[in-house]
Amino acid sequence: MKLLFFLSLLSSLTAKKSPYEKSEGVLVLTDKNYDLAVEEFDYLLVYFYAPWCGHCKALGPEFVKAGQMLKEKDSTIKLGKVDGTEETELMDKHGVDGYPKLKLYRKGQLVPYTGGRMAPEMVAWLEKKIGPPAKELSSLKDVKNFVADHEVAVVGFFSETDGESIKKYNLACLDYDDYGVHYPVAVTTDEEASEHYDIKDKIVLFKKFDEKKVVYEGELDTQQIRDFITENSLPIVIEFNHDNAQKMFKRPNDGKSHLLVFHNKSSSTYDDEIKMMAKVGKEFKQTVLFTSVDVEEEDHRRMVEFLGVRHRINNDTYPTMRIVTMKDSSPPIRFRPADTAVTEENLRGFVSAYVAGDVARDYFTEPLPKDWDSKPAKYLTAVNFKSLIVESPSKPSLVMWHAPWCGHCKNMAPVWDTLAENFPDYVVGKIDATVNECLA
Repeated sequence: MKLLFFLSLLSSLTAKKSPYEKSEGVLVLTDKNYDLAVEEFDYLLVYFYAPWCGHCKALGPEFVKAGQMLKEKDSTIKLGKVDGTEETELMDKHGVDGYPKLKLYRKGQLVPYTGGRMAPEMVAWLEKKIGPPAKELSSLKDVKNFVADHEVAVVGFFSETDGESIKKYNLACLDYDDYGVHYPVAVTTDEEASEHYDIKDKIVLFKKFDEKKVVYEGELDTQQIRDFITENSLPIVIEFNHDNAQKMFKRPNDGKSHLLVFHNKSSSTYDDEIKMMAKVGKEFKQTVLFTSVDVEEEDHRRMVEFLGVRHRINNDTYPTMRIVTMKDSSPPIRFRPADTAVTEENLRGFVSAYVAGDVARDYFTEPLPKDWDSKPAKYLTAVNFKSLIVESPSKPSLVMWHAPWCGHCKNMAPVWDTLAENFPDYVVGKIDATVNECLA
Protein backbone atom coordinates (compact mmCIF):
# COMPACT_ATOMS: atom_id res chain seq x y z
CA MET A 1 0.00 0.00 0.00
CA LYS A 2 2.82 2.35 0.92
CA LEU A 3 4.54 1.50 -2.35
CA LEU A 4 1.48 2.51 -4.37
CA PHE A 5 1.24 5.78 -2.44
CA PHE A 6 4.89 6.68 -3.12
CA LEU A 7 4.59 5.74 -6.80
CA SER A 8 1.52 7.95 -7.10
CA LEU A 9 3.33 10.81 -5.36
CA LEU A 10 6.35 10.38 -7.59
CA SER A 11 4.15 10.39 -10.69
CA SER A 12 2.48 13.63 -9.66
CA LEU A 13 5.81 15.31 -8.94
CA THR A 14 7.33 14.30 -12.26
CA ALA A 15 4.25 15.01 -14.40
CA LYS A 16 4.80 17.81 -16.88
CA LYS A 17 3.10 20.99 -15.82
CA SER A 18 0.66 22.45 -18.39
CA PRO A 19 1.89 25.68 -19.96
CA TYR A 20 -1.64 27.09 -19.74
CA GLU A 21 -3.58 28.39 -16.82
CA LYS A 22 -7.36 28.40 -17.11
CA SER A 23 -9.96 30.93 -16.06
CA GLU A 24 -13.57 29.74 -16.13
CA GLY A 25 -12.52 26.97 -18.50
CA VAL A 26 -10.78 29.36 -20.93
CA LEU A 27 -7.04 29.20 -21.61
CA VAL A 28 -5.14 32.23 -20.35
CA LEU A 29 -2.71 33.21 -23.11
CA THR A 30 0.43 35.30 -22.70
CA ASP A 31 3.50 36.12 -24.74
CA LYS A 32 5.06 32.92 -23.32
CA ASN A 33 2.41 30.46 -24.53
CA TYR A 34 0.45 32.18 -27.33
CA ASP A 35 2.46 30.76 -30.26
CA LEU A 36 2.58 27.37 -28.54
CA ALA A 37 -1.24 27.29 -28.32
CA VAL A 38 -1.62 28.24 -31.99
CA GLU A 39 0.72 25.40 -32.91
CA GLU A 40 -0.70 22.83 -30.49
CA PHE A 41 -4.43 23.23 -31.10
CA ASP A 42 -5.98 22.68 -34.53
CA TYR A 43 -8.79 25.13 -33.79
CA LEU A 44 -8.25 28.01 -31.40
CA LEU A 45 -10.46 31.08 -30.92
CA VAL A 46 -8.61 33.89 -29.14
CA TYR A 47 -10.36 36.75 -27.35
CA PHE A 48 -8.41 39.98 -26.78
CA TYR A 49 -9.98 42.07 -24.03
CA ALA A 50 -9.42 44.76 -21.44
CA PRO A 51 -10.94 44.54 -17.93
CA TRP A 52 -12.24 48.14 -18.17
CA CYS A 53 -13.88 47.72 -21.62
CA GLY A 54 -17.69 47.91 -21.49
CA HIS A 55 -18.17 45.81 -24.65
CA CYS A 56 -15.80 43.19 -23.20
CA LYS A 57 -17.86 43.01 -20.02
CA ALA A 58 -20.84 42.08 -22.21
CA LEU A 59 -18.92 39.69 -24.47
CA GLY A 60 -16.82 37.98 -21.77
CA PRO A 61 -19.62 35.95 -20.16
CA GLU A 62 -20.86 34.88 -23.59
CA PHE A 63 -17.34 33.75 -24.50
CA VAL A 64 -17.18 31.63 -21.34
CA LYS A 65 -20.63 30.21 -22.08
CA ALA A 66 -19.52 29.32 -25.63
CA GLY A 67 -16.57 27.43 -24.14
CA GLN A 68 -18.92 25.47 -21.89
CA MET A 69 -21.18 24.61 -24.85
CA LEU A 70 -18.20 23.36 -26.86
CA LYS A 71 -16.98 21.28 -23.92
CA GLU A 72 -20.40 19.64 -23.58
CA LYS A 73 -20.20 18.74 -27.26
CA ASP A 74 -16.73 17.26 -26.74
CA SER A 75 -15.50 19.69 -29.43
CA THR A 76 -11.88 19.97 -30.52
CA ILE A 77 -12.21 23.75 -30.58
CA LYS A 78 -10.31 25.54 -27.81
CA LEU A 79 -10.94 29.03 -26.49
CA GLY A 80 -8.22 31.32 -25.18
CA LYS A 81 -8.11 34.89 -23.95
CA VAL A 82 -5.51 37.65 -23.78
CA ASP A 83 -5.65 40.55 -21.34
CA GLY A 84 -4.45 43.35 -23.60
CA THR A 85 -3.60 45.61 -20.70
CA GLU A 86 -1.05 43.03 -19.52
CA GLU A 87 0.14 41.74 -22.91
CA THR A 88 0.85 44.91 -24.89
CA GLU A 89 3.53 43.23 -27.00
CA LEU A 90 1.06 40.57 -28.11
CA MET A 91 -1.42 43.31 -29.00
CA ASP A 92 1.15 45.04 -31.22
CA LYS A 93 2.43 41.80 -32.74
CA HIS A 94 -1.05 40.70 -33.82
CA GLY A 95 -2.31 44.11 -34.89
CA VAL A 96 -5.00 44.42 -32.23
CA ASP A 97 -5.90 48.09 -31.88
CA GLY A 98 -9.23 47.87 -30.08
CA TYR A 99 -11.39 45.77 -27.79
CA PRO A 100 -12.93 43.27 -27.92
CA LYS A 101 -11.18 41.41 -30.74
CA LEU A 102 -11.68 37.76 -31.75
CA LYS A 103 -9.28 35.76 -33.92
CA LEU A 104 -9.68 32.16 -35.07
CA TYR A 105 -6.67 30.00 -35.83
CA ARG A 106 -7.56 27.05 -38.04
CA LYS A 107 -4.61 24.66 -38.20
CA GLY A 108 -2.29 27.62 -37.72
CA GLN A 109 -3.98 29.82 -40.34
CA LEU A 110 -5.67 33.01 -39.20
CA VAL A 111 -9.37 33.32 -40.08
CA PRO A 112 -11.06 36.72 -39.51
CA TYR A 113 -13.94 36.44 -37.06
CA THR A 114 -17.29 37.39 -38.63
CA GLY A 115 -19.71 35.65 -36.27
CA GLY A 116 -22.06 37.03 -33.65
CA ARG A 117 -21.42 37.98 -30.03
CA MET A 118 -23.83 35.63 -28.31
CA ALA A 119 -22.64 32.18 -27.24
CA PRO A 120 -24.88 30.16 -29.60
CA GLU A 121 -23.84 32.39 -32.52
CA MET A 122 -20.15 31.92 -31.70
CA VAL A 123 -20.53 28.15 -31.50
CA ALA A 124 -22.51 27.94 -34.74
CA TRP A 125 -19.92 30.06 -36.56
CA LEU A 126 -17.01 28.03 -35.19
CA GLU A 127 -18.59 24.71 -36.11
CA LYS A 128 -19.20 25.97 -39.62
CA LYS A 129 -15.60 27.10 -39.92
CA ILE A 130 -14.14 23.75 -38.95
CA GLY A 131 -16.71 21.70 -40.86
CA PRO A 132 -16.71 20.74 -44.54
CA PRO A 133 -16.48 23.83 -46.80
CA ALA A 134 -19.45 22.57 -48.83
CA LYS A 135 -22.42 20.63 -47.48
CA GLU A 136 -21.91 16.94 -48.22
CA LEU A 137 -24.83 15.29 -50.02
CA SER A 138 -24.69 11.50 -49.98
CA SER A 139 -27.65 10.60 -52.20
CA LEU A 140 -29.84 11.78 -55.07
CA LYS A 141 -32.59 12.49 -52.53
CA ASP A 142 -30.23 14.76 -50.58
CA VAL A 143 -29.34 16.67 -53.76
CA LYS A 144 -32.99 17.11 -54.74
CA ASN A 145 -33.90 18.36 -51.27
CA PHE A 146 -30.96 20.77 -51.19
CA VAL A 147 -31.91 22.24 -54.57
CA ALA A 148 -35.60 22.45 -53.62
CA ASP A 149 -34.86 24.22 -50.34
CA HIS A 150 -33.05 27.21 -51.85
CA GLU A 151 -33.83 29.92 -54.37
CA VAL A 152 -30.24 29.55 -55.59
CA ALA A 153 -28.15 26.45 -54.85
CA VAL A 154 -24.70 25.41 -56.05
CA VAL A 155 -23.71 21.73 -56.22
CA GLY A 156 -20.39 20.24 -57.25
CA PHE A 157 -20.78 16.80 -58.86
CA PHE A 158 -17.53 14.80 -58.65
CA SER A 159 -16.61 11.17 -59.23
CA GLU A 160 -13.70 11.01 -56.77
CA THR A 161 -13.89 11.85 -53.08
CA ASP A 162 -10.23 12.81 -52.90
CA GLY A 163 -9.43 14.01 -56.44
CA GLU A 164 -7.86 17.33 -57.41
CA SER A 165 -11.15 18.68 -58.81
CA ILE A 166 -13.12 18.25 -55.61
CA LYS A 167 -10.23 19.71 -53.60
CA LYS A 168 -10.21 22.84 -55.76
CA TYR A 169 -13.97 23.17 -55.49
CA ASN A 170 -13.83 22.84 -51.71
CA LEU A 171 -11.11 25.48 -51.62
CA ALA A 172 -13.45 27.88 -53.44
CA CYS A 173 -16.18 27.06 -50.90
CA LEU A 174 -13.89 27.52 -47.90
CA ASP A 175 -14.98 30.65 -45.99
CA TYR A 176 -17.31 31.50 -48.89
CA ASP A 177 -19.85 32.67 -46.31
CA ASP A 178 -17.50 35.58 -45.52
CA TYR A 179 -17.25 36.65 -49.16
CA GLY A 180 -19.92 39.33 -48.81
CA VAL A 181 -22.26 37.86 -51.41
CA HIS A 182 -22.72 34.13 -51.03
CA TYR A 183 -25.17 31.32 -51.71
CA PRO A 184 -25.65 27.77 -50.34
CA VAL A 185 -22.95 25.41 -51.66
CA ALA A 186 -22.85 21.62 -51.56
CA VAL A 187 -20.94 18.70 -53.02
CA THR A 188 -21.78 15.11 -53.96
CA THR A 189 -19.94 12.06 -55.27
CA ASP A 190 -23.12 10.01 -55.60
CA GLU A 191 -23.25 8.24 -59.00
CA GLU A 192 -27.05 8.16 -59.11
CA ALA A 193 -27.21 11.93 -58.61
CA SER A 194 -24.61 12.48 -61.32
CA GLU A 195 -26.55 10.29 -63.76
CA HIS A 196 -29.88 11.91 -62.89
CA TYR A 197 -28.63 15.41 -63.70
CA ASP A 198 -26.33 14.17 -66.49
CA ILE A 199 -23.38 15.96 -64.89
CA LYS A 200 -19.93 14.62 -64.13
CA ASP A 201 -17.02 16.48 -62.57
CA LYS A 202 -18.76 19.82 -63.01
CA ILE A 203 -20.26 22.56 -60.87
CA VAL A 204 -23.93 23.39 -61.38
CA LEU A 205 -25.85 26.46 -60.24
CA PHE A 206 -29.56 25.72 -59.77
CA LYS A 207 -32.07 28.56 -59.52
CA LYS A 208 -35.83 28.87 -59.44
CA PHE A 209 -35.98 31.49 -62.19
CA ASP A 210 -34.80 32.22 -65.73
CA GLU A 211 -32.85 29.27 -67.20
CA LYS A 212 -33.12 27.17 -63.98
CA LYS A 213 -29.69 25.53 -64.34
CA VAL A 214 -26.25 26.82 -65.34
CA VAL A 215 -23.21 24.56 -65.71
CA TYR A 216 -19.76 25.99 -64.94
CA GLU A 217 -17.30 25.31 -67.76
CA GLY A 218 -14.31 27.33 -66.56
CA GLU A 219 -11.14 26.48 -64.70
CA LEU A 220 -11.40 25.31 -61.09
CA ASP A 221 -9.97 28.52 -59.71
CA THR A 222 -11.38 29.96 -56.48
CA GLN A 223 -12.09 33.47 -57.75
CA GLN A 224 -13.42 32.29 -61.11
CA ILE A 225 -15.84 29.89 -59.40
CA ARG A 226 -17.05 32.62 -57.06
CA ASP A 227 -17.44 35.04 -59.95
CA PHE A 228 -19.50 32.44 -61.81
CA ILE A 229 -21.83 32.05 -58.83
CA THR A 230 -22.21 35.80 -58.26
CA GLU A 231 -22.86 36.56 -61.92
CA ASN A 232 -25.38 33.80 -62.57
CA SER A 233 -27.36 34.07 -59.34
CA LEU A 234 -29.08 37.30 -60.30
CA PRO A 235 -32.28 37.20 -62.38
CA ILE A 236 -32.40 38.91 -65.77
CA VAL A 237 -34.60 41.61 -64.24
CA ILE A 238 -33.37 42.59 -60.77
CA GLU A 239 -35.69 44.24 -58.28
CA PHE A 240 -33.66 47.01 -56.69
CA ASN A 241 -33.42 46.71 -52.91
CA HIS A 242 -30.71 46.71 -50.26
CA ASP A 243 -29.87 43.00 -50.55
CA ASN A 244 -29.79 42.97 -54.34
CA ALA A 245 -27.71 46.16 -54.47
CA GLN A 246 -24.84 44.30 -52.78
CA LYS A 247 -25.08 41.53 -55.36
CA MET A 248 -25.29 43.98 -58.26
CA PHE A 249 -22.04 45.66 -57.29
CA LYS A 250 -20.04 42.58 -56.31
CA ARG A 251 -17.45 41.46 -58.85
CA PRO A 252 -17.85 40.61 -61.69
CA ASN A 253 -21.20 42.45 -61.74
CA ASP A 254 -19.47 45.68 -60.73
CA GLY A 255 -17.89 45.77 -64.19
CA LYS A 256 -21.26 45.84 -65.90
CA SER A 257 -23.49 48.79 -66.68
CA HIS A 258 -26.95 49.09 -65.14
CA LEU A 259 -30.14 49.79 -67.06
CA LEU A 260 -32.52 51.30 -64.51
CA VAL A 261 -36.24 51.47 -65.24
CA PHE A 262 -38.06 53.79 -62.83
CA HIS A 263 -41.70 52.82 -62.50
CA ASN A 264 -44.52 52.30 -60.03
CA LYS A 265 -44.93 48.75 -58.75
CA SER A 266 -48.63 49.38 -58.06
CA SER A 267 -49.26 50.50 -61.64
CA SER A 268 -51.42 48.31 -63.90
CA THR A 269 -48.62 48.31 -66.50
CA TYR A 270 -45.88 47.16 -64.11
CA ASP A 271 -46.07 43.42 -64.87
CA ASP A 272 -45.99 44.04 -68.61
CA GLU A 273 -42.97 46.31 -68.17
CA ILE A 274 -41.14 43.58 -66.23
CA LYS A 275 -41.90 41.00 -68.94
CA MET A 276 -40.68 43.38 -71.61
CA MET A 277 -37.49 44.09 -69.65
CA ALA A 278 -36.87 40.35 -69.30
CA LYS A 279 -37.32 39.82 -73.03
CA VAL A 280 -34.85 42.55 -73.98
CA GLY A 281 -32.54 41.88 -71.03
CA LYS A 282 -31.69 38.38 -72.27
CA GLU A 283 -29.98 39.95 -75.28
CA PHE A 284 -27.61 42.05 -73.15
CA LYS A 285 -27.08 39.85 -70.09
CA GLN A 286 -23.29 39.75 -70.42
CA THR A 287 -22.82 43.51 -70.40
CA VAL A 288 -25.86 45.25 -68.88
CA LEU A 289 -27.89 44.43 -65.77
CA PHE A 290 -31.58 45.27 -66.13
CA THR A 291 -32.97 46.70 -62.89
CA SER A 292 -36.46 47.65 -61.79
CA VAL A 293 -36.72 50.61 -59.38
CA ASP A 294 -40.04 51.13 -57.60
CA VAL A 295 -40.41 54.91 -57.33
CA GLU A 296 -43.00 54.58 -54.56
CA GLU A 297 -40.39 53.18 -52.18
CA GLU A 298 -39.33 55.92 -49.77
CA ASP A 299 -35.72 54.71 -49.82
CA HIS A 300 -35.57 55.14 -53.60
CA ARG A 301 -36.65 58.77 -53.78
CA ARG A 302 -33.21 60.09 -52.95
CA MET A 303 -31.84 57.91 -55.75
CA VAL A 304 -34.43 59.32 -58.19
CA GLU A 305 -33.27 62.84 -57.36
CA PHE A 306 -29.56 61.96 -57.29
CA LEU A 307 -29.71 60.47 -60.81
CA GLY A 308 -31.63 63.45 -62.14
CA VAL A 309 -34.82 61.57 -62.96
CA ARG A 310 -36.83 64.07 -60.99
CA HIS A 311 -35.27 67.12 -59.39
CA ARG A 312 -35.24 70.92 -59.65
CA ILE A 313 -34.42 71.14 -63.34
CA ASN A 314 -36.02 67.93 -64.63
CA ASN A 315 -39.26 66.02 -64.18
CA ASP A 316 -39.46 62.75 -66.13
CA THR A 317 -42.80 61.05 -66.68
CA TYR A 318 -42.91 57.51 -65.27
CA PRO A 319 -41.97 54.97 -66.42
CA THR A 320 -38.60 56.29 -67.50
CA MET A 321 -35.06 54.93 -67.81
CA ARG A 322 -31.35 55.63 -67.48
CA ILE A 323 -28.13 53.68 -67.85
CA VAL A 324 -25.61 54.08 -65.05
CA THR A 325 -22.04 52.86 -64.69
CA MET A 326 -20.17 52.76 -61.37
CA LYS A 327 -16.72 51.36 -61.98
CA ASP A 328 -13.57 51.44 -59.85
CA SER A 329 -15.38 53.14 -56.93
CA SER A 330 -15.96 56.20 -59.11
CA PRO A 331 -19.13 58.32 -58.88
CA PRO A 332 -21.99 57.15 -61.13
CA ILE A 333 -21.89 58.14 -64.78
CA ARG A 334 -25.34 58.60 -66.30
CA PHE A 335 -26.64 58.05 -69.81
CA ARG A 336 -30.08 59.29 -70.85
CA PRO A 337 -31.98 58.30 -74.00
CA ALA A 338 -33.43 60.93 -76.33
CA ASP A 339 -36.85 59.37 -75.75
CA THR A 340 -37.30 58.17 -72.15
CA ALA A 341 -40.61 56.36 -72.81
CA VAL A 342 -40.23 52.72 -71.79
CA THR A 343 -41.30 50.73 -74.84
CA GLU A 344 -39.65 47.58 -76.19
CA GLU A 345 -38.36 49.48 -79.21
CA ASN A 346 -36.96 52.35 -77.16
CA LEU A 347 -35.44 50.04 -74.57
CA ARG A 348 -33.67 47.84 -77.11
CA GLY A 349 -32.57 50.82 -79.17
CA PHE A 350 -31.20 52.70 -76.14
CA VAL A 351 -29.18 49.77 -74.79
CA SER A 352 -27.94 48.79 -78.26
CA ALA A 353 -26.74 52.34 -78.94
CA TYR A 354 -25.10 52.52 -75.51
CA VAL A 355 -23.25 49.23 -75.97
CA ALA A 356 -22.08 50.46 -79.38
CA GLY A 357 -20.72 53.64 -77.75
CA ASP A 358 -23.21 55.91 -79.48
CA VAL A 359 -24.86 57.46 -76.41
CA ALA A 360 -23.22 60.55 -74.92
CA ARG A 361 -22.84 60.96 -71.19
CA ASP A 362 -25.59 62.94 -69.51
CA TYR A 363 -24.55 66.10 -67.61
CA PHE A 364 -26.77 68.19 -65.37
CA THR A 365 -27.18 71.64 -66.91
CA GLU A 366 -29.36 74.23 -65.20
CA PRO A 367 -30.91 76.73 -67.63
CA LEU A 368 -29.28 80.15 -67.35
CA PRO A 369 -31.71 82.75 -65.94
CA LYS A 370 -32.00 86.07 -67.80
CA ASP A 371 -30.97 88.07 -64.74
CA TRP A 372 -27.83 86.02 -63.97
CA ASP A 373 -25.69 89.21 -64.18
CA SER A 374 -28.01 91.54 -62.26
CA LYS A 375 -26.31 91.21 -58.85
CA PRO A 376 -22.68 91.64 -57.73
CA ALA A 377 -22.48 87.86 -57.04
CA LYS A 378 -23.11 86.32 -60.45
CA TYR A 379 -25.54 83.45 -60.98
CA LEU A 380 -23.55 80.71 -62.69
CA THR A 381 -24.72 77.48 -64.31
CA ALA A 382 -23.08 74.89 -66.55
CA VAL A 383 -24.18 77.08 -69.47
CA ASN A 384 -21.91 80.07 -68.69
CA PHE A 385 -19.36 78.61 -66.27
CA LYS A 386 -16.96 77.33 -68.91
CA SER A 387 -16.88 80.48 -71.05
CA LEU A 388 -16.93 82.99 -68.18
CA ILE A 389 -14.63 81.27 -65.70
CA VAL A 390 -12.47 78.77 -67.59
CA GLU A 391 -12.03 79.52 -71.29
CA SER A 392 -11.93 83.30 -71.57
CA PRO A 393 -12.05 84.93 -68.15
CA SER A 394 -11.93 88.73 -68.12
CA LYS A 395 -11.11 88.80 -64.40
CA PRO A 396 -9.86 86.51 -61.66
CA SER A 397 -12.74 84.54 -60.16
CA LEU A 398 -14.07 83.27 -56.84
CA VAL A 399 -16.82 80.65 -57.19
CA MET A 400 -18.88 79.06 -54.43
CA TRP A 401 -20.33 75.64 -55.23
CA HIS A 402 -23.37 75.18 -53.03
CA ALA A 403 -26.43 73.05 -52.39
CA PRO A 404 -29.85 74.58 -51.66
CA TRP A 405 -30.39 72.30 -48.65
CA CYS A 406 -26.97 72.94 -47.07
CA GLY A 407 -27.11 74.99 -43.87
CA HIS A 408 -23.48 76.09 -44.13
CA CYS A 409 -24.11 77.29 -47.69
CA LYS A 410 -27.11 79.31 -46.57
CA ASN A 411 -24.99 80.98 -43.89
CA MET A 412 -22.28 81.74 -46.44
CA ALA A 413 -24.66 83.29 -49.04
CA PRO A 414 -24.89 86.83 -47.55
CA VAL A 415 -21.14 86.80 -46.89
CA TRP A 416 -20.56 85.92 -50.55
CA ASP A 417 -22.82 88.78 -51.67
CA THR A 418 -20.83 91.21 -49.50
CA LEU A 419 -17.58 89.80 -50.88
CA ALA A 420 -18.78 90.46 -54.44
CA GLU A 421 -19.66 94.06 -53.58
CA ASN A 422 -16.24 94.71 -52.04
CA PHE A 423 -14.17 93.09 -54.81
CA PRO A 424 -15.46 94.39 -58.15
CA ASP A 425 -12.18 93.42 -59.86
CA TYR A 426 -13.11 89.74 -59.37
CA VAL A 427 -15.88 87.64 -60.87
CA VAL A 428 -17.58 86.41 -57.70
CA GLY A 429 -20.16 83.78 -58.49
CA LYS A 430 -22.40 81.07 -57.05
CA ILE A 431 -23.34 77.78 -58.70
CA ASP A 432 -25.76 75.09 -57.54
CA ALA A 433 -23.66 71.91 -57.51
CA THR A 434 -26.73 69.65 -57.31
CA VAL A 435 -27.96 70.60 -60.81
CA ASN A 436 -24.79 71.62 -62.63
CA GLU A 437 -21.94 69.43 -63.82
CA CYS A 438 -19.15 71.37 -65.48
CA LEU A 439 -16.15 70.12 -67.43
CA ALA A 440 -13.15 72.26 -66.64
